Amino acid sequence: MGMKLCHSLLIALACFAEYALAQGEPGRFAVSQVTLQSPVLLAYVDVLDQNGQPPATLAAADFSAKIAQRNLKVESVTSFDKSGEGVAYVFLVDVSKSIQPAQFDEMRNEIDAWVNGLGANDQVAIFTFGEQEKQLADFSSNKASLVAALQNVVPTDKQTKLYFALRNAIDLRQRTDASLPSRRVIVILSDGKDEGSGFTADDVGRLVQQSPLPIYAIGFSRLPLAERNTYLDALNRIASLSGGLYIEGSSLPQAYSQLREAIRRVFVVQLACEGCQVSAEPQTLEMTLKTGTASRADRLAVSLFVPPQAPEESFWSWIKAHISLKIALSALLTIAVVVVVTVTIEIRRRKQKEPLPIVHTVPPPLTPTPIVVVPLPSRKIQLTVVSGNERGRSDYVNLSTRAVVGRDRACDVSYPNDSEMSAKHFELILAGEYVEVLDLGSTNGTLLNGARLVTQQRIEDRDLVRAGRTELRITFGA
Repeated sequence: MGMKLCHSLLIALACFAEYALAQGEPGRFAVSQVTLQSPVLLAYVDVLDQNGQPPATLAAADFSAKIAQRNLKVESVTSFDKSGEGVAYVFLVDVSKSIQPAQFDEMRNEIDAWVNGLGANDQVAIFTFGEQEKQLADFSSNKASLVAALQNVVPTDKQTKLYFALRNAIDLRQRTDASLPSRRVIVILSDGKDEGSGFTADDVGRLVQQSPLPIYAIGFSRLPLAERNTYLDALNRIASLSGGLYIEGSSLPQAYSQLREAIRRVFVVQLACEGCQVSAEPQTLEMTLKTGTASRADRLAVSLFVPPQAPEESFWSWIKAHISLKIALSALLTIAVVVVVTVTIEIRRRKQKEPLPIVHTVPPPLTPTPIVVVPLPSRKIQLTVVSGNERGRSDYVNLSTRAVVGRDRACDVSYPNDSEMSAKHFELILAGEYVEVLDLGSTNGTLLNGARLVTQQRIEDRDLVRAGRTELRITFGA
């Protein structure tokens, strides 16, 4: 009897485990992008079960979300294909000799097939990168012109400025064209090796965390094994941090097909966010998906200002809400009369007393107080051009209050050859023990680690500041 009971229990546990798996502990849960369409926040989430399949449906009750310690209401969940939205694709095409002609032709054919399969609301921009980055096509839905843009391109460059191309592509998240879809992704095939861009993998890692734009990358390499693993691992890490996806490209048709499917399979989660506004200060959105007894969470930095939740009603709030203005004014007038009468009586009482005798005293001679001049604190800062007309140039500033940077030669640090930089573009400010940066109303704006400045903001050692076409690395204590 005991054996039969144990056997029955084992069968029951096995059935329960199978049920739990069927309920689907997600094999992947990633928040790939977040956009603000006030008063709602749209989060694009990629969900796969243990078998690598997206669920047929998800409900608002399956999700929870919070940002800046504020819980957000999940209003709805829709599959991307049913949302009616489009995608703004940014294709980055490597034209260095690290790509063999036959593989380049295969890559071009796959991009052409992708373009020919665009949805009604999709748009594509195409850039090449090697020794330089070039725009072949701005965002467009014209399939014929997009296909023609790549037809005469061949891999000829000796260097691959991969990180420079990624950095500029991430800047496209700032575009506000009315016709441009709010969802934007970067698609790239690369061996992950950067040559001569002036940026590091850590720079790009910080950038994609502070200014997320999902990177869907195909890793394809002919490098020696040790180098191949190192650089592909770096590419994988950057894609993952961005909210995108990395796929090994042993078969290019299969890899491009997987990326297309991954981009289209996401769910659009609508979050109520009354009063939310775009801000330069990134905050963390945390989302949790619960299916059955399993749950999984993911986080993504979003550049938003989120108003705090309304505090509990205080005593004064209760007074304001429950006592009319007329009664309040009457009470204040009564209090004022009582105070005036009391003060008048006290003054008359004091005048009736005899005056005290006046005693003349001679003050001691004054001793002059020595004036001690304390030198203002300062920090030595190095500004190094990592991209632009004067790449490699370094300037040093002993920052005691503030230093102005711009095109005007009268600035503390000037770049007169950058025509896109304003005369007085931005300033560095010593604020106690910190250094902060402030845009001075420049024409083209100032970017900190890829995000546009809207307020005065603190900067950290080795942060990147861009003004015009000049990108500067700020180093402290140089």
